[in-house]
Amino acid sequence: MKEPFLRSLLILLLISLSACQTTQSVITSPPRTEADLAAHSAELSGDYLSAAQQYLTLATESKKHLQAYYYLRSAQAFWLAGDAVQASNSLSHVDSTLLSTSQQNDTALLEAELSLAESQAEQALVTLERIKFKSLSLSQKQQILRLKIDAYQLTENWLEKANSHLTLSTLLSDVEIAENQQGLWQALMSLTPQSLELFNPGMPPAVNSGWFELANIVKSYQTNPEAFVVAIENWQRDYPNHPADLELYAPNLSAGTQLGKDLNLIAVLLPEAGPYKTAAQAIKQSIITAHFIARSDTQVRFYAVTIEPSNVVQQYQQAIADNASVVIGPLDKRAVEQLAASVELTIPVLALNRLSANSSYPNLFQFGLAPEDDAVSIANYAMKQGFQRAVILTSHDNWGTRVAAAFKEQWLNNGGTLLNTSTYATDQNDFSATITPLLRLDRSTQRKHSLSQTLGRKIQSEPRRRQDIDFVFLAAKPLKARQLVPQLKFHRSGSLPIIATSQAYSGRENSQQDIDLNKLIITDIPWMLDESAETDPVYNALKMSQPKFFDSFVRLYALGADAYRIIPHLNSLSRSSDISFPGATGKLTIDGSGTVNRETNWGYFDKGLLNPIDAVQ
Repeated sequence: MKEPFLRSLLILLLISLSACQTTQSVITSPPRTEADLAAHSAELSGDYLSAAQQYLTLATESKKHLQAYYYLRSAQAFWLAGDAVQASNSLSHVDSTLLSTSQQNDTALLEAELSLAESQAEQALVTLERIKFKSLSLSQKQQILRLKIDAYQLTENWLEKANSHLTLSTLLSDVEIAENQQGLWQALMSLTPQSLELFNPGMPPAVNSGWFELANIVKSYQTNPEAFVVAIENWQRDYPNHPADLELYAPNLSAGTQLGKDLNLIAVLLPEAGPYKTAAQAIKQSIITAHFIARSDTQVRFYAVTIEPSNVVQQYQQAIADNASVVIGPLDKRAVEQLAASVELTIPVLALNRLSANSSYPNLFQFGLAPEDDAVSIANYAMKQGFQRAVILTSHDNWGTRVAAAFKEQWLNNGGTLLNTSTYATDQNDFSATITPLLRLDRSTQRKHSLSQTLGRKIQSEPRRRQDIDFVFLAAKPLKARQLVPQLKFHRSGSLPIIATSQAYSGRENSQQDIDLNKLIITDIPWMLDESAETDPVYNALKMSQPKFFDSFVRLYALGADAYRIIPHLNSLSRSSDISFPGATGKLTIDGSGTVNRETNWGYFDKGLLNPIDAVQ
């Protein structure tokens, strides 16, 4: 009896010692030494870089569990300081087995943050799956869900993005709920009605079920206002206390156009002579090609528009007399203005140009390839990249002024900081006098001269540009872009990102000429940057039938294709800016003023060739 008892006692003792060792190997709160308190104080004051460096010193001076703890704190502080490289380096030294459960979760969350910063969404999701959700604190639960939302956005997994928003909504304060609902709605509206019905997570009157059902109604009855009203009334009875604001998420479908399913005639108003002749010919050819491939029974008829004297109003009225259902065009901005101001538009007009900002007319939709669109896209893209401080470099003419103004307005609205603005003369080839003050190289030279005078001797030093710039916004045509980019590099722009409008690229592949554009980032239409364009039958037909002109006018061909193909979707697009159309010129939406907005793609020059941004390592 004694031997079994002693064996059992020994086993209990070993278990006890093992438990003690596990507890002692985890640091939830380190000893408050003077160095630790100093690092903690720097962190609380917002001096994250100093805190990170102090934690890093503590880590190198510590061992085992304490070392793991300080490496984690260092990584977190570097991340808050905006230094992802150092954060990743510190995190690589963390032995998470020596940390508490909460600290292990923090490690995984930061690892996922770093993956997302590199657009590695799949890797971030793999990391997040290792975390046990129930073991998280409230703030950690909110963080993991927001990280998942960002990752699902990148992977376009709209269903899981929506589900993550729904879970997050139960953990938020009233102030944060509205923004989360907008993200939820964007994800739901990216799903098909079939998916919304199939994956509805519950039954009435559950809140989650109500969101899916409301999105299903909006998506399903876009072209049937009468059925929409009945469906909404039924929804309100089924979900009486639902938090969705119907004025925001289910606006009255009586707004927008009322095009019937069967269109009699599409009238196209384009010039046959004058300064817009070449552009009009490209657009016309594209519309004809898109119509032929669609095999539609709807007629397409072209009406010649003259500028002096203008006959645009008469041609519009003739189209109505011919029983047209909708009009595409005109192309000239003055013609659009005359048409909008002269007559009541009884049938919808999809104009191929823009009027002044904030101009809105019933039944007029303004669609074009305005350079201001690129400027707005760049301001939004740069902010998503984490950039905060910009400088502007544009041509000293009306075009450059317009583009700079559009970028500045959007950039400042986004909360960005504009450090400097410069313009260059398009008749010059040496831009030193413009670039030097833009990058403040002149001040560096002045400091060198002043110090040389003070010391009474020559000083050997190279001028340095200002270091607080995050990127350069550039507006230039191809020839000037090829001159400006190398000169910016010569004047020590270094690794400073240069982001340009699409006009910087001619559209014709020429690696010898465009080698000077290396590292330049541009925004452009999908037909320029998306490999899926090669599966578009309209793209292929135009490329084969117009080999001499396609590369030069590809953007105009894309505009014509979109103008034709968007017509069947005008009803739904004009009623909700949450609904989009994947076009050749971008992801298209229509806002409340009738403006067709484009979300474009991104490219990067390498070895003189333009590559999609996601293809660049």
